[in-house]
Amino acid sequence: MTSNACLKPRWTLPVRYRGRVLPWREVVNRPALAGDLRVEQCYDEDLRRHVRMARLLDPATPGYARPPPKLLDVRLIGMSPSAFSLSGFERVEGVEYAQSWLVQDPA
Repeated sequence: MTSNACLKPRWTLPVRYRGRVLPWREVVNRPALAGDLRVEQCYDEDLRRHVRMARLLDPATPGYARPPPKLLDVRLIGMSPSAFSLSGFERVEGVEYAQSWLVQDPA
């Protein structure tokens, strides 16, 4: 059984690059990724177990031209009225890296 939670639309800022924390100035000056944030429980073939996965979908573009890597084993780290942080790991070209997302309202 798959459980879904959908929050939309959101601005998402990856806080790491290949596992390394980016300087805060670089994080806030990068263009944010906009779209529907989906969090769901699914089976990961590589890990051979169920994981909680976060992914960002663009509702205007079928297939989302270049979505960011999925965030696996996602956990809610912090929350405020205007933003929240998710942490987990992403898989890029078969290599797994620590990753965090800062998720904000676009307004």
